[in-house]
Amino acid sequence: MIRESIPRVNGYQRDAYTYYPVVIVGAGASGIAMACQLKQQLGFDQFRIFDRQAGVGGTWWINR
Repeated sequence: MIRESIPRVNGYQRDAYTYYPVVIVGAGASGIAMACQLKQQLGFDQFRIFDRQAGVGGTWWINR
């Protein structure tokens, strides 16, 4: 079955079946700020943030 072939990433199962109309690329300061604005100003929470690092923070995460 297809669900069994979805690998786990950092302990979380990939969300392969949910549609998000907004994708934010990058979990640095700008990405987090965009997510906050979408949620606080527009009440919109149908988004997903993608980052290549394991945590949020962008440059600060890399140079910690």
